[in-house]
This record gives sequence, C-alpha cells and structure tokens, in this order.
Amino acid sequence: MNKDLEKLSCKDIVELALLMPKKFDDLRLNNEPVLNELNCTKVIIKSKKQLPGKRLSIIAYSYNWECECTITIFNLRPFHNALFAINKELIIYGKLGDFAGLLQFINPKIIKDSGEITANYLIKGVSDKEICKIKNKYLTYEALKEFNLLDEHIKLLLIMKENSQEAMKLLNSKELNECLKFVEIYHHIKRLNETYKNDTLYKKIKTFDINKWLKSLPFKPTNDQINAINDIKNDLESIHHKIRIVMGDVGCGKSLVIFAAALMCYPKKVVLMAPTSVLAQQLYNEAKRLLPGFLKILHFVSSKTKLMQDELKEANFVIGTHALLWASLDDATLVMVDEQQRFGAKQRMKLKDLATNDKENPHYIEFSATPIPRTTALIHSDIYSYSFIKELPFKKEIETKLITIANSNELFNHIKSENKQNHQAIIVYPLIEESKSSSYKPLESVISFYEKNFDKVYYTHGKDKEKDNILLQFAENGNVLLSTTIVEVGISLPRLSIIVIVAPERYGLSTLHQLRGRVGRNGVKSYCYLLSKFEFSDRLIKFANTLDGFKIAEIDLENRKSGDLIDGDVQHGISFKYFDESADFDILNKAKNYINNLN
Repeated sequence: MNKDLEKLSCKDIVELALLMPKKFDDLRLNNEPVLNELNCTKVIIKSKKQLPGKRLSIIAYSYNWECECTITIFNLRPFHNALFAINKELIIYGKLGDFAGLLQFINPKIIKDSGEITANYLIKGVSDKEICKIKNKYLTYEALKEFNLLDEHIKLLLIMKENSQEAMKLLNSKELNECLKFVEIYHHIKRLNETYKNDTLYKKIKTFDINKWLKSLPFKPTNDQINAINDIKNDLESIHHKIRIVMGDVGCGKSLVIFAAALMCYPKKVVLMAPTSVLAQQLYNEAKRLLPGFLKILHFVSSKTKLMQDELKEANFVIGTHALLWASLDDATLVMVDEQQRFGAKQRMKLKDLATNDKENPHYIEFSATPIPRTTALIHSDIYSYSFIKELPFKKEIETKLITIANSNELFNHIKSENKQNHQAIIVYPLIEESKSSSYKPLESVISFYEKNFDKVYYTHGKDKEKDNILLQFAENGNVLLSTTIVEVGISLPRLSIIVIVAPERYGLSTLHQLRGRVGRNGVKSYCYLLSKFEFSDRLIKFANTLDGFKIAEIDLENRKSGDLIDGDVQHGISFKYFDESADFDILNKAKNYINNLN
C-alpha cells in the first residue's frame, strides 16, 4: 500500500480519499446537443476543406443527433488529414458551439470508446486509470472509519472514488466542499497532536519569589507582561503542561518576561538561545543591568566554547546563540528560545533534547515577535499554550509612508533632517549584488551615492563577517546604515527614527512588520518608508494603515500558508488544498469540538 500511496504523494488513506479529480469527462453519447457544454457524439466524415492559416474545416454527420455538424481544426498537422478521412466514423468529444447556425466543434478529442464517465486527476506520471484502481483498492468504509471520520463524510468520499454521474454532480458542490474542508483540517490536527503528544513529564520546582524584584524595576511592567510571567510560573510548578509560546508584538517587552522566567528558577540553571550574536550580547547586557547581582549570568560565546565549560557548570542563566547546540546542558531546568521564528523546528528541539537527561525533562518556552492569526493559534492549541503580550510599554508613533522611487528626493531630505536631530536611518535593500532578474539596484551599487550625500554612512549584509562590529559602530556613531534584512532582529537602536524598505512587494508582511518595529522603540516619532518602483497592492496599503501585528498576521494569512509542524523544520509553506485559514474559522471550531468529544 505504501508504494501506491507514495506514487500519489499521499501519507495515508485519508489523504488518498481527499484526492479529488480536477474534472469528469462524460463520454456517454448525448441524446440532444447542448450548446456551450462538453458533448460526445458519433459522427461520419462527409467532407473537408483546408483553409488558410493551417486550418481544416470538416462537415460531419452525427448519428445520435441525426444532423450535420462542423469540426474546425486549428494548427493543422499532416496526421489530421488521415484522422479525419472521408467516410471515416469517429466518436468525438469537446465543447459545442454555434457557427452561422451550424453546430461546431473546435479541436475536439477523438474517443476510442463511449458510454463512460471518466475522472481526470491530471497527476504527472500516473494515469487516471491507475489512480482510480488505487482508490478502489484501498478506500473502504472500514478503512476510513479507523480514522474516526464521520459517516456522512465517509459516504461522500466513497461516492467520489467512483466514475459516476452522482460523483460528477457532487464535484463542485457546497456539500462536498465543506466535507473536504472539515476532513482536511480535522486530519491535520489529529496528526499534529499525535506527533506532539503532551505526555512529557517535567520536574515540579518551587519557584523563587520575584515580587520584590519586580517592584524594584525602573519601570512598571504591563498587565500582559505580568500575566505571561504568571503563566510561566504555573507551568514551572506543574509536572505536566503544554509547550508555552509567549507571543508578543514588536517592542512589547518580551525580554522582561524572559528575565523573570530565569529568576523564578533560581538557583537552578536556565538556558536562552537567541538567533544572532548581537541580540545575545544585547540580552546579556540587559540581564546584567536588570537582574539581581546574586544571579550568575553567562554569555556563552562560540569562540570560547572549550574555555567556558567550568563557567557553564556554575552559571544560573546562560545566554548564547547556536553555539549552545554543542554545549553540555543536561542540568538545565528551563530552556528558552527567543525569536523562535528564526530557527527551524529541528534546531529548537535539539536544544531541548540537549538539556534532557535520564531523570527529568527541562521546561521549555518559545518567544516570538511574529504575531499569529487566531485560526493558526486554534489549530495548534492542543500542543501549545499561548501567552499574548499586546500592551506596549509606551505608545509607538510610527507613520508608514508609501513612496515611489521617482519621489525619493522627499525621502532623502527627510533623512538629512532627522540626522540633524541626532536620529538615525536604515535603508534595507533586497539584493547585495547585481541581478539580471531584478529591476532594483543592489546594495553595493548605491554605497557611493549615500557616502557622497550623507555623513557617517555604514553598510553591511549577511555575508559580511564583520557585520556585528559594523552594527555596533553604527549604533554608536552612524547616521545612515545600508543593509539587508539582517537588521530584522538584533541590536537596540534608540536613535533610529527612519527605516526605508526597498522593494517591499518582495517581502511577507511579517518581515515588513519586524523591520518597521526597529524604529520608535523609545517613543520617538518615527517613520517607515516603503519604497517601490511599482503601484502598491492592497496588501501593502492595508499594512501601512495599521501597526497592530495581530491584524497584520490576519492580512498576511490571506497571502501565505502556515508552518509545517509535522514533517520537519519548515517554517512556512504547508498548503491546505481545501481548508482556508483566513475564512473557515467555523469549520475549524467544529473540527476541534469533534476531536475533543472523541477524546
């Protein structure tokens, strides 16, 4: 069975049942001609004439309609003359039209046998007959019932494996469409839950009292921050819970929640993995500034891995990047991943596994600055617990402007004005080097222009080995930074008031939102310019009109697909054939309720 399913890229019987034909061909002879529809008729060729422009005009007599019809062949080839020989009988199939009062077929198919309804799946490398054979072999009521599908859905799916008039009528019906949506999302959630079974046992710990520390902070935490901290506290004091994701908009203050989680575990060890060395350094500096002095904090640096082993054993709070994946962490009580959207699922799980020993599992938390739609959250709610931080410590004043390259002088004058106020600007380019497929200039070709027109210009990109040092130099001394999207996550830039995103149509809204979130961190009036050569789409116009990351996630969902959590470390790209995450919330709720009732 597995080999047959592999041919059709199906993982199991349910996916096979969800494989629908693109269309049905009704090859039964029509009793009456039906205009503008596909018709099948048996004819005898009466005459033919070759016309200019490689055309062949044929007069044929239809036996079952008892009248003449015309057949027009475009792009005439030598074999057509033999195929449509005078007095030859054929069964033809195609769309029937009307030409000068005569029934007309244009380039019809020649059918060997009539009298059948056939399904067309249009799957490369596998014939329709073979697909029908596989479906008839494996799709039974008993096989589908093993997956706990509803009887009403099983009935429809079994009808659709047949080449029948009933299946043909059902193909584009609302009844079948809702069935396919329900079965697809139900099956996805079931597989998801089986892959991430919540049977992990954690060691229940007595949390360190952090109330005195919270009151001593130089600022007052928001209600959402406190709620997230309490959620983590409850997890730490429990032996069985779901993986927690702390989901916060850009600039919401997730770092404070990270530090609170680390302090609550004192004197036990906590590990935090960040996606870049600049961000790891920044988190380390902030932790040293805000956390009590008795907490031993270690910045785990990849270049000093061997030298830091002794310090690693003594540390209470270890902050590092991917280098942690090769460290000895089996005594960690809590593992945290910041900006989890920047890591693959396998990387995140590897860090968690490194901290697991024979006796106990570490508690595990992921932090993300990429808000997700409520549909995505509900799909994953059986394996994840969510804490949402929507309140911002201060009101962000960011104006998003849509501007064409033809009007870029306005932008350059604004950058100079902001520089005079000791404010900074970043211009994000989509390319480093020249590309024949791009209509935009690459970063390397514009450096001289900016150096000529602006002071204290810096530039870097992902391939630059000195990028971390350059970002630090820019933070302290720069006016303008030319970069790629490596600035999406990283060093704090309190003087940054302008970010320019060149070719915004190339990016997903979550990336645009992350980049825009680099400005206005300290409440400074700030600006995000979307600089394009083309007209702005509705997607970008909607993005410009809101700063709410959760609203942006809903807009973005209409243009992308959710992450594949079942089959590896893909962050985005899973495609539902029928279920629409942006529109089918009610069907999702029904599927979730059905799954809960099964359990």
